[in-house]
Amino acid sequence: MILEQTGKICDGLYSTGYHFLPAFLLASPTPVLFDAGVAAMGSYYLRDIEKYLGKADTLGYLLLTHSHYDHCGSIPFLKEKIPGLKIGSHAHAAKILQKPDVVEMMRALNSNFAKVFGDLIGNEADIPFNPVEVDLLLKDGDELDFGEGWTVRVIETPGHTRDSLSYYIPRIEAVIAGEAAGVFHNNGINPQFSSSYSDYMASLEKLAALDMDILALGHRNILTGDDVGKYLRDSIETTVSFKENIDGCLDRFNGDREKVVETIFGEIYDETVLMQQDKTSFLLNLRAQVRVVAEGK
Repeated sequence: MILEQTGKICDGLYSTGYHFLPAFLLASPTPVLFDAGVAAMGSYYLRDIEKYLGKADTLGYLLLTHSHYDHCGSIPFLKEKIPGLKIGSHAHAAKILQKPDVVEMMRALNSNFAKVFGDLIGNEADIPFNPVEVDLLLKDGDELDFGEGWTVRVIETPGHTRDSLSYYIPRIEAVIAGEAAGVFHNNGINPQFSSSYSDYMASLEKLAALDMDILALGHRNILTGDDVGKYLRDSIETTVSFKENIDGCLDRFNGDREKVVETIFGEIYDETVLMQQDKTSFLLNLRAQVRVVAEGK
């Protein structure tokens, strides 16, 4: 099944916020939120946390899949509302989220999102983004116990970013993948190898080897049952094809990366606008992917 919604996914697991920028809530004895979307939607995540937990301050941990603005944007807001909240991430993400130039870029991207999609999310544009202090550094193989049989295994899945983590919940055979498996849209897949193509492909293979009944993507969709395996197989195939397209364009334009970006942007952006990704963010990711292929990463 391919779900496109917020709310209950299965017993114990919920999607909060809006489906195109979800934060996933595990209602274990010590509750956990995975990711934190954009700053402008902080109040929406808080509302749903209160809805499913009864009291927001029972939320114990917020675990990041990676350090992009649309996955960590509301951390400062949630931390202010829930002072005891502990933040967990990859060590590289912890460093990135303290860097002044990165914080300024995050502010700009969050502000731009609020302006572009203000009609959709309401007037929440004044929620700020500030440096994030990470409490818990996570690495591949870490096992986190949140009580009464609810455990989470940390899986390093680089490729989209250097600091990408996925989270496996054995009790329900679910994976919170961020963008390590790409983005599903219009019955197709948009690969997301912004830091390394080879790492991204290895991460896809790693995810495909798991016993998985639920795959929660970082944007828009949740896959269940047989659709999980099909999606991951298709994601691998589509990623190879997308790289070949970039390679072909690089040859065609004699290595002119910006011409390649312009051409591919013209081919695919109208389709992916349904992801609710603004032009600025889309181009940042696309330029990174063209660079990765051009440099053989």
